[in-house]
Amino acid sequence: MNNGLLLHTYDEQLQDLRVLVETHAHRAEEIAVTTVANSRLLALSRQQIEMVQTLAYDNKATMDNLDQVLTVLERGGTVDEELAQKLKPIGTFTIDTNLLLPDSLASSGVVHSTGMLLSELLSESELADVRKHLQRPLFERLKWTKGDYIAVAASVLVGLAIDIFNIAWRVNSPIDKDGVLCKWFSDSLHKHPSDSPIDYQGPGFGGELHRVRSRGHDLSQFLEAIRQTMEGEFHGTRWSYGKPIDVISSVNQYGKPYPQMDWFAAFLNVVVHLFGDFFSSHSLPLPLSSVVYENCGREMRIFVHELYENGYNLRHLALNTVEVMLTYLAIEVWLWLQYGNDRRKEPTVKLKKYEMRSAATGFLSGANIGGCLLFENPFLLNIPVLIVAVDSAARMLSLQTKRHSWILKESRNIDELFIAWDELRSEMLGDKAR
Repeated sequence: MNNGLLLHTYDEQLQDLRVLVETHAHRAEEIAVTTVANSRLLALSRQQIEMVQTLAYDNKATMDNLDQVLTVLERGGTVDEELAQKLKPIGTFTIDTNLLLPDSLASSGVVHSTGMLLSELLSESELADVRKHLQRPLFERLKWTKGDYIAVAASVLVGLAIDIFNIAWRVNSPIDKDGVLCKWFSDSLHKHPSDSPIDYQGPGFGGELHRVRSRGHDLSQFLEAIRQTMEGEFHGTRWSYGKPIDVISSVNQYGKPYPQMDWFAAFLNVVVHLFGDFFSSHSLPLPLSSVVYENCGREMRIFVHELYENGYNLRHLALNTVEVMLTYLAIEVWLWLQYGNDRRKEPTVKLKKYEMRSAATGFLSGANIGGCLLFENPFLLNIPVLIVAVDSAARMLSLQTKRHSWILKESRNIDELFIAWDELRSEMLGDKAR
């Protein structure tokens, strides 16, 4: 019912707009025809006045010559040859009263097309100016300043530094092959209590990659990690010959029981634990990794396991996200300093913003893909930067399309014409009132 009402309202509005446009076109054509006819009549009057002035000047000279001859004759003199020559032009004037051009509106009285009207009203240069004005973009594109180039360059340099740091701070790094950076962070910040059930490393859960095989280190399962810590009991799923086996244990791999604690103590224990693991060599797995590992087929389990093993972890993703955020922040702050908070919402400034974002993230994405090819490691791929590069380019192209949309141009031109007609009508009514 509501959709039918909206459709009916839209059809009525479309019909009203069509009537307004047709009315405007009819009024415009009438005024144009009148204007052309008046301009032709003015040109005709101007030619006739010039002809009359020419005839008056010539007749004055002739009358002066005739008066001179009559004066001579009245005094009893004779007309010499010189005076006779001056009298010869008398009667030789022919007045051409057919001053109307054969293709003028005054002679034909009809206009066959809008193009004929425009050609009669305007010169070629004026027509070109009108067409250029009507076809102008919906909004202007702001040129880049030196500061814009500096802001983008600074964003790129900071992003490259973070990307290099991110590649170095991972296991099997192609830059820091000795793992000095990983070891320093692990020794300095990887500290937490050792009696937590989420660190269970019994059969099927042991080794450096144990975090990806259970729920305790998955941020999407944060409440489950708190519950296990409160109850002092590990819950997990291991696979044996393609079959899932539920594992529940209240003791660690060495047979030591896990302590129980209240909710707040468990919350603090899990937060400290995950914070310390974030800075370890393998960091934390990506959110939902445990869900995939416990519920999907072997191929997906191997894929998630390899992602984590090759360094595509939460820290890698977090640093990539920080790179994007700093790039966005630098460009936003710079545009705010240039144009203020209100102008940043205008389409012209938005277009420049997406141009700058596309340039910065496009360069960073290109450098990152080049690094993946250079080190022959697809796990170095910077997904967040790649996503925002595509998003910024799509938004920029969308604004460019809107800027040159012929439908929006026609709507703008019609609105401007209606405003101009209203102003002209107001001026005419004001003149009549005076």
